[in-house]
Amino acid sequence: MSLFSWYQRLQAKLYAGEKLIASILMLSISGVVLAGVISRYVLKEPFYGTDRLATYLFVVLSFWGIQMASGYYEHITVGVVKHWLQPFWQAILSAGGSLVSAGFLTYLAWAAYRFVRFLYDHQEKDIVLNVPLWTVYGVFVIAAALSALRYLIGTYFWIEVARGRLAPEAFQRKSLV
Repeated sequence: MSLFSWYQRLQAKLYAGEKLIASILMLSISGVVLAGVISRYVLKEPFYGTDRLATYLFVVLSFWGIQMASGYYEHITVGVVKHWLQPFWQAILSAGGSLVSAGFLTYLAWAAYRFVRFLYDHQEKDIVLNVPLWTVYGVFVIAAALSALRYLIGTYFWIEVARGRLAPEAFQRKSLV
């Protein structure tokens, strides 16, 4: 079994789990906001901390969405420039972009880990909900590390495209949901 076929099977399973987590987060945000609106306008007594909880859930969903988007193996490029290049050089440009992204995201994961470790060591908590802040921002460390790994694997895939051994359509996702 080749590395590519193994990775594609693993990616399909992970993608299903990622969508489930994102759906649960979106449902949770909707439920918290709805509870806040009903308590504020119907019961005339707002539930304590619903706005803050919805914000934290949205932050976690945003971090998770960034991680999910890294599975596209696409970069924002200037279309005119990319179309001037031969397919080989387009793949090399994409491999370079993936490698730079993997390096940058690795740095972000490391820096975020240091920040989260600081929050954990100093037992920083939210003043409204009394939630440890490291639990909220820790998701970014995971998201950045997973994205870095995906981009590193993407570098390999783009090199395989440049060699003519793989087509981009074989590993690029075209829709998020």
